[in-house]
Parts: sequence; C-alpha cells; structure tokens
Amino acid sequence: MFRKSKKVILTLLVILVLASSTYAFAAANTIALSAVGYKAQTITGYAITDIVYDLNVLDPTKLDKIIFSIAPTTAGDPKPVVVLISTTAAGSENYATSACVVTLVASPYLVTCTFVPNITVASVVQLDIIASSSANPAP
Repeated sequence: MFRKSKKVILTLLVILVLASSTYAFAAANTIALSAVGYKAQTITGYAITDIVYDLNVLDPTKLDKIIFSIAPTTAGDPKPVVVLISTTAAGSENYATSACVVTLVASPYLVTCTFVPNITVASVVQLDIIASSSANPAP
C-alpha cells in the first residue's frame, strides 16, 4: 500500500512541475499594453512633376540620375524627408538601387536620385516613387 502512495505522490509531483512550467512559459508571452493611434485621419500624398532622366555624358545608354519635383497635395503638409524610387517592373521593385536627396526649402522640393553604379536606360521599365515625411518608411 505504501508503494502505491509513493507512485501517486510522484505522479502528482510530476504533474505539478509540468503545470508550473507551462504557466511560466505562458506568463513569458504577455505583451505590455500599448496604443497604435486614435482618431481617423486622411493620409495625403505628394504630386510628382518635371521628371528628368539624366543620361551619362560618356555613355548615353546609361542613366546617372533621375531628377523631379515633389510637392504635398495638401497645403501645409510637411516636406518629404525620405524619398525612394524603383525603376524595375511591378512585383519586382527594388528601392535600394539609388540614393535620393531632397533639396530646396520651399515647395515644390527638388529630388535628385543618383544611381551607383549607373543603370542602363533599357532596364528602366517603370518609375515608382515612395515619399514620406517620416524618417523611415517601409517599402
């Protein structure tokens, strides 16, 4: 009879250890209370104009940079901080092929995107532009 009691106690002890371990793992997955935002707000964009494809002087089959003007579509909206472009086909966009710099202090702002190394004119299939007034948009 004493042997059965040892088995029962040992079984209960194992169950207790497993239950407390499960609780410890579940308790580690709690997420602190946070907020994403509140209220509804319309997201406005930018108007792109005056696009210039600047060809390489020594080899006009290569593209040195793309220059364009960008202006907020709503008066008073902020200047774009980050501008990214892609010249590849839809579905295979690559926004890391150029370095874009926003200049001028008043709208419309001038954006110059330089390619290093140069890309071929034939490889330019379409022009996609991402602009954000935030420091780090995700394409």
